[in-house]
Amino acid sequence: MYDLTVIGGGPAGATCARKAAEAGLDVLLLEKANHPRDKPCGGALGPFAVQNLDLDISPMIEHIFHGALVHTPSQKKVILTSKNLTGHLITRSRFDSYLLQKAVDEGVEVIQGVEVVGLEQLKSGIRALAVGDSYKSHLLVGADGVNSIIARKLGVRPKWASDQVAMCISAEVPLNTKDVESVMMTHGAEGCPVIELYFDLVSWGYGWCFPKEKGLSVGVGCRLDKREDLRHAWEKLVTKIELDKGIELDTSRKVSSRVPLGGKIHRSIARRSMLIGDAAGLVSPITGEGISYAIQSGSLAAKIASEAVEMKTPTHVVEYDTQLKKKLEKELIDSRWIADILHRSPKHSELLFQMVDEDPVMRNYFTDVLSRVVPFSNMKGKIGKRMLSKHPLKALQLGLR
Repeated sequence: MYDLTVIGGGPAGATCARKAAEAGLDVLLLEKANHPRDKPCGGALGPFAVQNLDLDISPMIEHIFHGALVHTPSQKKVILTSKNLTGHLITRSRFDSYLLQKAVDEGVEVIQGVEVVGLEQLKSGIRALAVGDSYKSHLLVGADGVNSIIARKLGVRPKWASDQVAMCISAEVPLNTKDVESVMMTHGAEGCPVIELYFDLVSWGYGWCFPKEKGLSVGVGCRLDKREDLRHAWEKLVTKIELDKGIELDTSRKVSSRVPLGGKIHRSIARRSMLIGDAAGLVSPITGEGISYAIQSGSLAAKIASEAVEMKTPTHVVEYDTQLKKKLEKELIDSRWIADILHRSPKHSELLFQMVDEDPVMRNYFTDVLSRVVPFSNMKGKIGKRMLSKHPLKALQLGLR
């Protein structure tokens, strides 16, 4: 019987398993796929994710960026950058396998190619029921993503509300290294590399183009309840990139995927169990970035699990729910507020980016928020005060008082 079973081997699950093993727990991780496996994701890591991972990820870094080039609804180009931003681009198949191997190195037993289909609550533990086998432990963590079967089996979330999830179309586009370097966008006299964000394609969402070592990550997504013709937006994005960069994109590896969008944190625990990462809906409602939240929640779940095992009190998992809400709920709710303003209409997006373009202070604030250099809760007062004092007309047009 294990101390802890982790279901899912992405950044959340691998981090949780590794940290729990470091704390002395006997940990099993069950992963449905066989790594390396493809994972739809832009693969941009902000400073928060890198700092909290507590690992040397330099072998995984394919490019470094210091800002974002935003394509606004009126076709203007605006740079988002700040002195605090150093971002990293990774490919998820390599990155996730690296994190999983680090968990193995700490003594985690990892079994891949195992699909968990059910759970059984026992008097002294919980059993994960897989195809052809079962696994018993004192505690369990669900890290199995947006389509989490663990959340359903625990009765935590039968399904997502349409305003809590986004639909995306994306592709990893192959290019040789020389061509990637030639199409990368830069800014400033020093030619600092930037990623590209497109707010001129779809309402309540955006498109992206990120350089990788051997290609580009290209995608577009929008909130499900605001979904328009996402396929048309995808075709428009591909055409725009091809024309702007003078290249032809091979999008044969195009895939569709869903991403949860954070806000108020609902129940994230059940008997002997905790949900982390995408399975708990811990994703930025502004950008859809979830890796930093996956790492943060995985680390917290590992800490709570080690305490529960040491205390021999499985009900201690309630502390995970308490601390998660204390650490993240205000940030996600406040981020939902700015996301609602940003995505409310093309006019609102344009006004926000005009302020950013005209005001270096707002540019720093907004960049730090979007890249999660600083939690939005820490910046909300400063941003609101700056808008009202320096940009009162635009603030009124955005609905601020």
